[in-house]
Amino acid sequence: MMFSAVLFVVLSYLSIVTSDLHTLFPIDIGLSDENPFVPLERDTFDDCHLRYMRYGRDEVKIPDPLKPYDESRDYSHIAVIGRARESGTVDWTCMGALIWDTFVLTSAHCTTGEGANAPNVVRLGGPKYVQQRSVKEIIRHPEFSPSNGQNDIALIQLDSRITINETVVPTCLWLWEEVPFPKLDTLLRTTAGRDQQTSKFETEEMRSLNIDDEDCFSTETQLCMESMELDTNKCTETPEGNPLQVRLLHNFKTSPFLVGILSTSFKSGTCNPRRGYTKIAHYREWLIGVMQERNVSAIPQAFFPMVCAHRFAQFRPRVEDLMVERNGEIPVNNVQVEDISNRYLNYIVRFEWPSESKNESQPNCAGTFVDQQTILTLASCVVPAASDGSRPTAAIHVTLYSNQSFPIQSITVHPGYVKGSHKNNIAVVKLKARQDVVPACIWPYVDLPDERVDMVGVGMSGLNYFQENYIFHSERAHDVFVQHAMDYYPWEKCGGELAELSDNRSLTMYNENEHLCFRSDQWIVPGVCRDIPGGPVQRYINRAGAYFKYVYALTVVGRTCGHGQPTVAIQLAPHVAWLQSVILNKHSSAAGDRSESVIIINPDLKRSDECNNGDGTLGICVPHELCLSTAERLRKGERVTVCTEGSIVCCPWGDIAKNSAIDPIRTELDSCEDRYRSIRRERYAGADQDESLYTNLPHVAEIGWPQNGGRINFECLGHLITSKVIITSARCMETFPHKPTVAKIGSVQASDASNFVVQPIRRVRMHEDYDPLTGVNNIALVVLTAPIDINVFHFPGCLFQNNTHIPARLFTINENRGTTNVGKLAPAYISDCKEYLTEALAPGQMCLRKPRPEGAFSVSNSCLKTGDPIIWENRTEVMDIFDATHLVGIFSHGGCELDNAQIATRISFYYDWIVRNAK
Repeated sequence: MMFSAVLFVVLSYLSIVTSDLHTLFPIDIGLSDENPFVPLERDTFDDCHLRYMRYGRDEVKIPDPLKPYDESRDYSHIAVIGRARESGTVDWTCMGALIWDTFVLTSAHCTTGEGANAPNVVRLGGPKYVQQRSVKEIIRHPEFSPSNGQNDIALIQLDSRITINETVVPTCLWLWEEVPFPKLDTLLRTTAGRDQQTSKFETEEMRSLNIDDEDCFSTETQLCMESMELDTNKCTETPEGNPLQVRLLHNFKTSPFLVGILSTSFKSGTCNPRRGYTKIAHYREWLIGVMQERNVSAIPQAFFPMVCAHRFAQFRPRVEDLMVERNGEIPVNNVQVEDISNRYLNYIVRFEWPSESKNESQPNCAGTFVDQQTILTLASCVVPAASDGSRPTAAIHVTLYSNQSFPIQSITVHPGYVKGSHKNNIAVVKLKARQDVVPACIWPYVDLPDERVDMVGVGMSGLNYFQENYIFHSERAHDVFVQHAMDYYPWEKCGGELAELSDNRSLTMYNENEHLCFRSDQWIVPGVCRDIPGGPVQRYINRAGAYFKYVYALTVVGRTCGHGQPTVAIQLAPHVAWLQSVILNKHSSAAGDRSESVIIINPDLKRSDECNNGDGTLGICVPHELCLSTAERLRKGERVTVCTEGSIVCCPWGDIAKNSAIDPIRTELDSCEDRYRSIRRERYAGADQDESLYTNLPHVAEIGWPQNGGRINFECLGHLITSKVIITSARCMETFPHKPTVAKIGSVQASDASNFVVQPIRRVRMHEDYDPLTGVNNIALVVLTAPIDINVFHFPGCLFQNNTHIPARLFTINENRGTTNVGKLAPAYISDCKEYLTEALAPGQMCLRKPRPEGAFSVSNSCLKTGDPIIWENRTEVMDIFDATHLVGIFSHGGCELDNAQIATRISFYYDWIVRNAK
């Protein structure tokens, strides 16, 4: 009883705070090469990776492999017990386990004999680092019965302390009466034991039996085990004191936990598949009492599983497979642990209830941000349990340093949820304001992209991060959110185990169409992880070249985060239609919002007829190649009307490529990708031979103004769009009172002066409605005196012409004090951008955000300058050429900070103006 009482006190002391997070490596399921586009306003549910592109992790840092151990750590606790003879030889007759630095636990049978026949020497470690000690005292259990093996347990006190290091470490003890492990390992020697320096060990897997026969019987003091892999060729010794153990996971390592000591089956040797083991837990008070009587500081708390695992973690063997798949996020010190938790885990929250509420159980739930104002959780976590009808008032995120509270605006519970059931057990919590968090994305598909997942639970901080050869401190014993790698478990196997869960009343609470099961054969140290209702089950997925976390399900019930026992979670995919209706405030009749395009053939229409796509857009029937938005409408699954002829489509008036058949400027701009394909191919081939010669940016121009003394200041950048026309900003043209006179094309990052061309400027055309105060219509054309010579070092780039969408992957080119920066930018919905702006966006403007990758310790940041090009590379499947670069925008204005909105002039909006004025 003393053990249980102290354990309760320790557990009650722990408090919830956030801590470390280790994630599985992101998976690539064929979406990394996506070339996505973002609409000006949100029009789809599955847009998380587009909406939050700025947070996408763009790389995974994989450190060098850890050095292998000099000597195996798997058997560092195993002692070989011997009887030294006068001749100097030692008969190593039996085994035991080191449980303290001066005590070895073995069977009482092992210690029988008097004088020279009694054990007098113990050996541990090896083969390289061997420690040998003499026996000071043998203490058998006072009620040991040699005739029937009852109370077959003994302690051997050593004459001096063992030096604890990587090769000799005490085992932990399993001191609970319940032994939940269906499989255990017994340890055997492969070498009989006459060697003075080494003993080789191996494990044999055993399963427990509930039987009673002459060789093996199960009682409260003994365990009956049966070998699952008996090899009769190896049963050459008569074992005594062989440990029965289980290896439990913590800190990306495993610690041995001694469950029993071989007792009765020594009569038949290891060839007997059934063997009896003395159960350690039954003798815990006797063991601790014996050591304390001998002035050893072996208090009960020192043997708690979490305390023992924590104390010796730096010496335990790594789980190499787990390290390999999660090594990219392993921190190396406490500062990094806490920093990572604050950057990664702030999307997981708990709920705050009114102080007068009697809902004691709900605060143990978790919720997950799925956008910056919406949290998903279980319905059972937010429905009132008390008669007062109270509900949570805020979502809270707790760290070691501060608590954040987010007031709740509304809670919507699934209409099909019935209190006390796990069917439709899901709820949407909307906050009063948007929060600066990186949310998880909702995985809308029934099939999981991979069977390995990250499962969030709660556990002790000190047992969940990896540090090699570092002393763990007890003050790190916080109860925290943790994340464990776990395996999908087929429902047909899971169903048979669910009845063992204490809070499972009926299997009718679950169904395979709505719930998922997760389980691993690897058990954990108690305290490492326990399930928290509502905790996300997720995985990082590579989409469009960046990694985003996708939540598949929310934990419903479980004990150990799937380790050894199944955890059940409610899948989000079956509820996507309902989630969409609540989160987007609109109804959907489909299981999701992704659908095939609807193509309508109207036989009454012909070329040049006025038409309607059925969605309110009026237009005219034109050849499909003249309609700039057809490809986008098909990609989005929108309705497209085909006129009588198959190549004629109904095109909205604003999306028609006007006069493209006859206007030479329009023709040149429209044919950009094909026109310069051979140049790009030649450039690619040259770079393949010597990349250092092709470092320049061939479409980028530097625009210069004459200064006193004959100097020229190149203050602004522009983008070459034809052989003699450069696009830049109107504000750029106001850099000096006088106009620019010269431009350098291809000079940025050029390795040699021969790689660029300098050309005089003939005229500058600023937009006639440019407003220098607001930046509206901030666009200008710089026309050269003559066309440049086209070659692999300087040739025109293309213009992005879609007027309804913006590429999700954008780059900006910026020069600052002689340094060229190519940085990422992410487009934002107009509505999302409003809160960062003092004035509304004009029709020809777009809102962009600087990248802030999730988890990045520091982010490089440079102030953009007006006129800086914003480009997009049109990724193709043609591998022998460079992708065509399209000018999407010209930077107009915006603050330098990472969270400032960046306003740019949207090129597609001014396409017709460019065509008219580029002559």
